[in-house]
Order: sequence, then structure tokens, then C-alpha cells
Amino acid sequence: MQRNLVISVDYEIYGNGTGDVRQLMIEPTERMARICEKYGVPLTIFFEAEEYLGFCRYAQELKQSLGYDPARVIREQVRSLARRGHDFQLHTHPKWFGAAFEGGRWSVRPEELSADELFESQAQADDYISSRKAVLEEMVSAAAPGRKIRAYRAGALRAQPGGKMLAALAANNIVVDSSVVLGLQDYKGRHLLDYRRAPRNRRLWRVRDDVCREDADGAVWEIPIHSVMRRRFHQLTPERLKAKFSSRAPKDRKREIVQHLGIPKNPFQLARFLFAPIPIKLDFHNLSPNALMRYIRSAPPPAADDAMDVLVLIGHTKEHTDDRAFEHFLQLVGQDSSLQVVGFDAVIDELRNSPRPVSRSNSLCSTAG
Repeated sequence: MQRNLVISVDYEIYGNGTGDVRQLMIEPTERMARICEKYGVPLTIFFEAEEYLGFCRYAQELKQSLGYDPARVIREQVRSLARRGHDFQLHTHPKWFGAAFEGGRWSVRPEELSADELFESQAQADDYISSRKAVLEEMVSAAAPGRKIRAYRAGALRAQPGGKMLAALAANNIVVDSSVVLGLQDYKGRHLLDYRRAPRNRRLWRVRDDVCREDADGAVWEIPIHSVMRRRFHQLTPERLKAKFSSRAPKDRKREIVQHLGIPKNPFQLARFLFAPIPIKLDFHNLSPNALMRYIRSAPPPAADDAMDVLVLIGHTKEHTDDRAFEHFLQLVGQDSSLQVVGFDAVIDELRNSPRPVSRSNSLCSTAG
């Protein structure tokens, strides 16, 4: 079975509304896309629709403040990339829902939310996904007729609790969610994000009301972002530090990163902090090309009843600073005949032809918090 790689990138500025769209989205995405085209592979772009709608609502104010219309340049790029064969899928941060641009700054919700937390009723969640999908699909299909949006990634990976969100995806013919990182837990927000009990050693599984519980009758596939368990100090790579603390990152964003880590000052607590086991995502902006290839090649084979062998990699347009490293990674992939890069469209087409598996797991995400 050939190993499929999805090179996915989240297309967005910083979550607090800071950053320049041209610098953090348009320019790095174009450079990545051109490198992908050189090697004949698609870039999968998770388009932040909620943020884009804010740019649309305040187009005049933003043009006066910035000297250009962010929504317009985004539309132009999406159509260009879709025409060139790149893969677009849906991404939303509910914290941008109802965001306002006032006094030259964005005001967004103070904490990360899931789609479930944002709405009281299932009908509201259904309409939310439907309208955001329609916005992106209209742009993409204008350049690539017949293309549909069929995959989703939750903002800040917050797919818990997931009952309303998964039902809304299914109602809108979105058949893949790619939000889970095996082993990840995060105490921000109203609910504990805890993916430690997701099915282990699975490439993908069907879900219905919980992204971590396999359900053979589920209409949505969970295809996790691939990760490997290591110690926290393994996360402190030169690539990650360069991406997170680049000169383009606003000072308040850098402070947020440090505060969220909660680095202890006590030397004994610091040692425990650094040696704590954590999942390291296959993030091509935070790992070297050689490290990525080691992790890809060392991934265990898929389970016997997995529909396919697929590993999802992740990056962020705002963290792309090194074209040479990205190209070197694609060179290494191209030299390995056991690997191929595909978009989620190709993954979903293959899954549609797969038989439904017999449910073999009752793993549940923790919903404590």
C-alpha cells in the first residue's frame, strides 16, 4: 500500500487579528504553491472563512487603514490557485464570529471556541457550516468548475465537544474532519481539549458524534494530523523557534506564546516541564526536512482494515519563511517511490470507493473540563 501525504497549510493571519494579509498569507502561499507546482504536487489550503468574512464586512475601513482590500486579494489568489490545481478545504475559528474592526484594530472573542460552543441549536450550526462552505465553494468553483469543499479543520484544532459540528459537516456533505492530533491536550477555553484517547495506530476512522470515538455508521471520516510522541524539549527545534518568533510575528503574539506555555521558573519544575511527553505534529514549518522524513518513514503501517495509508502534515502560511527547506523536503519525498503527495479531494475520492469497516474501537475523547 502506497503511503499518501497531504501537505496541508492553514491560510490565515494571527488569531488576535494582527498581521498583514499580503505578508502572512498571499506572498508565502504563492511561494509554496510555485514550489509544489515545480514538483507536480498539490498544496492543500485550509481557508479561514470566518476571518475572510470579517475582511468582507469591513472592506472600506480596511482599505482606508491598510491601503488595500484584503478580501479582494484573497479572492484573486484563491481563484488563481484553484485554477492551477491546488486543493482548498474549509477552516474556521469561531472566535472571529462577529469580529469588529474599530480604531485600526480587530476585536475578536477573547478565547478559542468550538463550533458546538458557539451555537445553541443544531440548525444554527448547520447554517453556519453551510454558509461558510458556500463562500469558499463559490470562489473555487468559479476557477475550477465542479470542485466541491469536502473537508474541514476546526480552528485551534478545537473539535470538542463535536456532536453539533460533526452533524453539521455531514448535513453539508463535508465527509472529512482533520482536527485531531493524537496525544494532544490543551486547557485553554471552556472545555478541555483532550485527544489522548483517540484510536491508536489508525490512519483514519469514521465518526458520528465524537471525533475520538470510532463509529462504523458515521458519515464523517476523522483523518488526524499525524504526530509522534516525544519529550517537550524535542519540540524546541531551530525551525520552530524561527517560525514562531520571526520578525513578522507581532510582539503581543510572541508574549501570548510564552504565556501559554507556562514555563516554570523553579529548576525542578522546569526539568519536569521539558521532559514531559507531548505529541509533535508533522509540521513542515517547525521541523527540518530530514526530521520530517524520519517521522514519515518510521510511522507504523496502517491497521489491516484501514481504508488507506495517509499521513496529514500541517503548516501555517504565516510561519513560512524558508523556501529552500520546503523545496528540499519535496525533493526528498520525490526521491522515495513509496510516497506520493495528494490533496484531500483525491483522498476522499478513494474513501468513497472503500467498504464501510466493522467498528472495532470504543475509544472516547475525555470531555472533562
